[in-house]
Amino acid sequence: MKKVILILISILTLLMSACGNANSEKEREPSTRVPNSVVGKWYEYSSDEGISIWRFEENGVFYYASEEAFRKEDEKNIIRRREYSIEGNMIFVFKEYLKLEYTSYGLRLIYDSGYEVKLYEYREDALEQISEEDTQEEYYESIKDENGCVIEDGVLIRYYTEDKEITIPDNVTTIGSAVIVTELEDIDKLTIPGTVKKIDKSAFNETPLGKVIIEEGVEEIGDYAFTDSYYTEIHIPESVKYIGEFAFRCSELNTDGKIYIKKGSYAEEYFSQYNGDCYGAEIIVEE
Repeated sequence: MKKVILILISILTLLMSACGNANSEKEREPSTRVPNSVVGKWYEYSSDEGISIWRFEENGVFYYASEEAFRKEDEKNIIRRREYSIEGNMIFVFKEYLKLEYTSYGLRLIYDSGYEVKLYEYREDALEQISEEDTQEEYYESIKDENGCVIEDGVLIRYYTEDKEITIPDNVTTIGSAVIVTELEDIDKLTIPGTVKKIDKSAFNETPLGKVIIEEGVEEIGDYAFTDSYYTEIHIPESVKYIGEFAFRCSELNTDGKIYIKKGSYAEEYFSQYNGDCYGAEIIVEE
């Protein structure tokens, strides 16, 4: 008798589990994804703006707005329609070309600066992803040292600070991407000591900087390292032997910016070829 009861309980458990899974599936909004196409409705999530919705139509028009705006569109909001086009692995949106990748979760749009926009097929997946990213950031905050730094094997991963003047610690050999985390609207001065050999891709991208002193000994400045930082001045030493693409680019003219370089240095040769990449900054050659 006990055996029969156990069997019945097992069957009921399986049935309840199946029902739960079925209900869970019903809660997921039906996918509008078209294979190997951007056509459909996609979800983006950020800690700043929450859920945003992207919707691409077959006629070359796309919509982009917050989830709240989409919900109220019939009431009072008129969501702006924009045009898009696709050429190979590039998509033209917001008046610029982004790299386009199709992924298992949806789409990935990659800006020149390396910044990525992940668009998810399902809203739940977008929420889950941002939760993982938040957890990682919480982890970094939990292991930062007394100076607000997270350093692993000589790589500066994060620098949490509210100081107006910053000096990178001398035990750092590489500065990672998007390294500064701050609530400050601008940073007056950043000093990078010669013990640092490499400033990685997008290290200070969109970090509001003033005066930047890169000391003798630093050898590499990666792609987009100071993009849209709107620096007032940057000093580049003779020891720098590589500067990546658009390392000092600003989306709008940075006419107040000055870049100081040494005569006969690699930096002088670089800027003689790519002066336009500075977007308004003045190049000053020093003896």
